[in-house]
Amino acid sequence: MKNFPLILLAIVLLFDSCKHSEKQSSQSSVVVESFEIDTVMIDSKGYFFYLKEALGKSFLSRDTDILYNLNQKIPLLELVDLNSLSLLDSIPLEREGPTGIGNYPVFDGFQLTENGDIFFFAWEELVKLTHDRTQVVKYRFDNLPLQGDVPLPGEVIRYRGLVTDDGKYYIGFYGSAEDTHSRYGLVKIDLKEFTVEKINLPIFQELVSYEIKTKISSDYPSTYVEPVFLTQAGDKLLVSAAPVNEVYRVDLESGEFDRISFNSKLTSNKVEITYPTVNPQNEGLYERWKQVSFYGFHWDEQSQLFWRNTNQTFVESETSPNKVHLTFFDKNLNQVGEFALPDDWKIQGAQFFTQGMYWQFINIEDEMAFVRLKPKFETP
Repeated sequence: MKNFPLILLAIVLLFDSCKHSEKQSSQSSVVVESFEIDTVMIDSKGYFFYLKEALGKSFLSRDTDILYNLNQKIPLLELVDLNSLSLLDSIPLEREGPTGIGNYPVFDGFQLTENGDIFFFAWEELVKLTHDRTQVVKYRFDNLPLQGDVPLPGEVIRYRGLVTDDGKYYIGFYGSAEDTHSRYGLVKIDLKEFTVEKINLPIFQELVSYEIKTKISSDYPSTYVEPVFLTQAGDKLLVSAAPVNEVYRVDLESGEFDRISFNSKLTSNKVEITYPTVNPQNEGLYERWKQVSFYGFHWDEQSQLFWRNTNQTFVESETSPNKVHLTFFDKNLNQVGEFALPDDWKIQGAQFFTQGMYWQFINIEDEMAFVRLKPKFETP
């Protein structure tokens, strides 16, 4: 194992009648007694990894600890074994033909299902490449015979979300056809029967007040919307957003949900709108980033805990250094611990949680590497 100096780089709707409850998470039952940090290089075996997006288009298989990295330029998938810390294989992809995934210059992301099918999230469609790599199925929801709670006139389904682990359902955002930034709620679509169910959560209406509109010119206004994170946890869907310390736990079968609030002793629990939400430049955005941001939930099998990053002060300065924290939750989403990472830790590039460790990608002389942080837990 090779060690290096630690330059630590470190989704508007009306609320419906769906049954729900609000809860306060139980608190702390484990303590991070200490932690270890190391830096590991990935053996490329002479191959040149695609690192221009800092593994921003990658997917970690929780069952095998194989990391899939999408090179959108060629295109192909690079497979990295995080157990042996080495290149495992590469899978060439076709743009056209019976197995062509399309000529999109950019995909928003991709994921693998339990049977090995690969789903690519493109701007105008969802693309499935079958596990045997012999067939492509493309889903354009505006052209399909959807049934059930279908979008109303003026509403569209967006191709950003997730496919359930069994490959049966797509869960993503829907909003106004006239406003690409709008998010009215979520839809669950059966990819075989094409039935649609809307999942209406209060979070989407509440997030509207956090939007920051920047109008550099009359022709090209832009809107910053807070990130919303979707995580499947068995038969539940976890929905959380960057500016609030809470999560919605949605039953995927019934649509019922719990709204669970957490309390941090290390950070504020909510972003305060002290910044301009309409401005000609980016001042409001910079001021927003100086406040807390709560990332998505990640299940780690080894520790049997959900891990979540919290970041504060994305814009570096001498007086306000970056502050990164890790928070841990049990399988019932009780908060069981939190601690601060080293002062020079930065979240720049992809991050993964597996093997009881937090893996932060770094680029070392155009080679793939990770800084790994392994907490040692103690139960009081």
